[in-house]
Amino acid sequence: MEPRPQRQPLEPPLVDDRPLWDLWQAAYGFPTVTVADELGLFARLDEAPATAAEISAALHISDRAAEAMLALLAAHGFLVARDGRFHLTPLARSYLLPGNPFYRGGLFALYKDRPRTHAVVREALLHDRRLDAARATASWTDGDWAPERAAAMTAMMHAMSLASAVGLARLLDLSATTRLLDVAGGSGCFAVAFAERNPSLRATVLELPAVCAVADRLIAASPAAEQVGTHPANMFADPWPGGHDAVFFSNVFHDWDRDRCLDLGRRAFAALPTGGRILLHEQLLADAKDGPLGPARYALMMAIYQEGKQFTFAELAALLGECGFVDPDVLPAYGDFSLVSARKP
Repeated sequence: MEPRPQRQPLEPPLVDDRPLWDLWQAAYGFPTVTVADELGLFARLDEAPATAAEISAALHISDRAAEAMLALLAAHGFLVARDGRFHLTPLARSYLLPGNPFYRGGLFALYKDRPRTHAVVREALLHDRRLDAARATASWTDGDWAPERAAAMTAMMHAMSLASAVGLARLLDLSATTRLLDVAGGSGCFAVAFAERNPSLRATVLELPAVCAVADRLIAASPAAEQVGTHPANMFADPWPGGHDAVFFSNVFHDWDRDRCLDLGRRAFAALPTGGRILLHEQLLADAKDGPLGPARYALMMAIYQEGKQFTFAELAALLGECGFVDPDVLPAYGDFSLVSARKP
């Protein structure tokens, strides 16, 4: 028998495999935060920093589980260890404490049971089919929302949007705007943030009737409550109120296919006077559609849950041009968001 040829010793690849480890293990990050929130970990650490053993005893979990959870939360920047005790970081204090206005509890409540699995992504990518597509489309386009669903969705969007709203309000010059229409404005957090920064501004939140009932309560707690009102309507089927010189959309166009986006753009054009502005608050993909990571992840989520996509600036500029708008521009906003604007000639 001839000797088997000897294989040369392997050399390591040109790049290490850390990105693949990160992708594989990233799936555990969000559920760990939602479980820690449910167990009251962040509120407990707000009262007093604690050791892993103290957390284990307080939450009735094993030492091994406590150590793993605390290590992951610290690695994500929510906790920091000092002299053996875990402390909340400013990131955790801003977004993970109940009672903080920016608390993400609404997001945790709605998304902790939504699957993010191989099967879900495979179905979306191979068949361009969204999760619960028929039910989701009907509920959004028909406006048939039960009060419980309206409350849950509005709480989630408020939790996700409030920091962006306050951040954008500090950057956006609305000194020449007298009345702003916030279409599909959810809790009204953007309209309220704009009004609080611009005392002469009046804003209207156009939303489904069940959502308006929730928004009215949140708006009433603002010092700018007298500047902001709601208008119950279906943005696709009902007339829009007139008298506004700016129309604002946040995270709306990315939910819909191009025909519905054109419909919304044309409705905004018809509602505005000459010189009026349309404002689109979105996470934009780069022109080459090769990132950035945040908008790219958002694009995948749209493929799973909605019928829309994340746009590039050029795509939104072209779409607004088809609706009659001119002079498109883009402003970097808070976090991963940008503000695309254009003018009615």
